[in-house]
Amino acid sequence: MRKQVNSKSRYMPGLDGLRAISVLAVIAYHLNLNWAPGGYLGVGVFFVLSGYLITDQLVARWQRDRSLALGSFWLRRARRLLPAMLLMTAVVCAYLGITDPQRLGTLGGDVLSAVTYVNNWWLIFHKVSYFESFGPPSPFGHYWSLAVEEQFYLVWPLLLAIGLRFIPQRGKLAAIILALAAASAAAMALMYTPGSDPSRVYYGSDTRVFGLLIGAVLAVIWPSGKLTEAKAGAGSRVALNVFGLASLAALLYMMWRMQEYDIFVYRGGLVLLSVASAVLVATLAHPASGIARLLSVKPLRWLGVRSYGIYLWHYPVIALTTPVISTDGPSVTRIALQAAASIILAALSWKFVEEPILRGTWRKAVQAGSLSRLSHRMSRGARKHAAAIAAAGLTVVLCVSCIGTGSVGGERSAAASDTGELVVPASAAGGVPSNEGISNALGGGASSGAASSGAASNAIGSGASDKGAPRHAGSGSTNPASGDHAGKQTDSDHAPIPADDKGASSAGSSTPAGDEAASDEAAPKSGEGITIIGDSVILGVKSTLEEQRPGIVVDGKIGRQLTQAFDTIDSYEKAGALGDIVILELGTNGTFTAKKLSQLLDAIGDQRHILLINTRVPRKWQDEVNKMLSNAAEARDNVALVDWYAASKGKDGYFAKDGVHLNSEGAASYAEMLTSAVDKLKLEA
Repeated sequence: MRKQVNSKSRYMPGLDGLRAISVLAVIAYHLNLNWAPGGYLGVGVFFVLSGYLITDQLVARWQRDRSLALGSFWLRRARRLLPAMLLMTAVVCAYLGITDPQRLGTLGGDVLSAVTYVNNWWLIFHKVSYFESFGPPSPFGHYWSLAVEEQFYLVWPLLLAIGLRFIPQRGKLAAIILALAAASAAAMALMYTPGSDPSRVYYGSDTRVFGLLIGAVLAVIWPSGKLTEAKAGAGSRVALNVFGLASLAALLYMMWRMQEYDIFVYRGGLVLLSVASAVLVATLAHPASGIARLLSVKPLRWLGVRSYGIYLWHYPVIALTTPVISTDGPSVTRIALQAAASIILAALSWKFVEEPILRGTWRKAVQAGSLSRLSHRMSRGARKHAAAIAAAGLTVVLCVSCIGTGSVGGERSAAASDTGELVVPASAAGGVPSNEGISNALGGGASSGAASSGAASNAIGSGASDKGAPRHAGSGSTNPASGDHAGKQTDSDHAPIPADDKGASSAGSSTPAGDEAASDEAAPKSGEGITIIGDSVILGVKSTLEEQRPGIVVDGKIGRQLTQAFDTIDSYEKAGALGDIVILELGTNGTFTAKKLSQLLDAIGDQRHILLINTRVPRKWQDEVNKMLSNAAEARDNVALVDWYAASKGKDGYFAKDGVHLNSEGAASYAEMLTSAVDKLKLEA
């Protein structure tokens, strides 16, 4: 059993079990495991736990000494939190300094804000999204939650001291704290805009402190020092177990089902999570609880004791060893090694840094005059045990690094093989106006020319009106068998459509002089009446599409969300510039609701043909977005799906370093997919 670091506090092993469940949920979320879309909620559980334990200690200290001894409290917090955090930061910086100095050079703000515990506000002010960022993630992207907690540790004891001094009635004090929590939750609900990136309310101390305060309320009305098993009758034990089981089931269900873009999450969901967490903490804190014994099993307790280190290490391990480009799906081996490496590194941190500092071993060694005595105090068996752990950890880290670095390295070389690594017009770097203005769209302005080189010789098409199965207007694969749906369609309307022989030649092929028929065949088809609205991905294909389909309107904007497309559609409609065929490429930058998608399709109108391009983006919303697009195509006769996700499966060489945008090879394939889908749609019309 874990020995008590502070003998004046009662050890509650069930809370370590809850810590273990919470940190495992967070790891599952960051590993993009499909069965844990709500794993991020584990952080909310940690907030409630921290609020309860810190307030419980402070209230007990006040009752004993009529003082909170704030200097001593802050010193204890620093001894508990700083060493492991500084160690991890130093190790990661050293690793990047050796392996990727350029990347390390971009992380100065992350590191400084992390060690000063203002990382959450740094992310907010720099508009860094927790959910929607692309490219290699910062290995310090998880420090925001530690910043929220540390800010609470600095401010809350001061406020609590005032409350304890001037509001001696526990009920009144709890009511005031609860009112503060309600104000924080209300701020989250009011500041959140449905359909937009929720990072501001997710990061903000003002909008997240309610979880910590709900834990504080529990500590005021349910102090651990007054909970005894002897006073619990049979009815109380039953009630404890019923409430404990119900709250545990609620937490697990939310971690399983509650996705980060659900409106309910920010308008009551996180509050519900905090309340359920508080009920479970109350149950686990009671010595008569059977649920507490259930969560006190040794494996959970072991993980819970080391949960802080596991949380610290798991994110940089995942961030530094996961390839940005991976179109073949997740690697079970890599995921297992990443989880193992995180736990082993945390175990080493606990054994050699955190626990010795908490117990004063390092201080005693310094006072004795030599740190070398620390090693002499370890038994020979302990040294062998430590060496074995270190060797195992090093082996796992090296294995993960080899797997991750190998994939990333291949991705980089593939992307760098093209001179245009990321095919986005230079003018788009600072934000792209709607197709350089509606007036340009009305005037055409597209240059004519031959199709770009690298066009595929075959394309997969699907019917635009049959409703018997999900319709794929074009998968864009260079090989009809390469898409996920290839070979599965039995309806003739869904069969692969080979490209005409006359259109299969590349732009580099020559046309004999004076051969008018050949010249006519080589001339690009018109793109008049086609409007494409999308984000930065379509910008990378813009020039190719304009060459292949003169007159086409391609309106791309960096960071565009589906909700922002309403104004664009309205502008084109009012200008009389919205084509008879409208292609939507949206979903790269975040999810949306089925209702919003339906409203956008209604705004375009049933009289137009609409093509929805699904997405390939290494983010959690990818599958949700693609499912909604597929369902919308199924539900409407004038809507069809263009399956880029299937067309790009196994095609790592299509993508730039961020795994989302396209290089020249990917842009050519994407353009071929769209033009094939449009041709098939016109043929069926």
